[in-house]
Amino acid sequence: MTARRPCPPAPGPLEDYAARFDDLFFSLAQRRGFREYLTGLLAPRERNKTITCLAGAEPVAGAGKPGV
Repeated sequence: MTARRPCPPAPGPLEDYAARFDDLFFSLAQRRGFREYLTGLLAPRERNKTITCLAGAEPVAGAGKPGV
């Protein structure tokens, strides 16, 4: 069996959390993807409720407005 390659660490204290799940993933790509997914979930965003914003938009006419 080959040695497991190290994964680039996630930013800050997120690495400690992500490292707990390394045994569940078989490939380096899976471990790296999991870290990127967690980073994306916890990163601050300007608008995190996109569905709520789109609910008030008309399909064609209202979709081009800046508020959407």
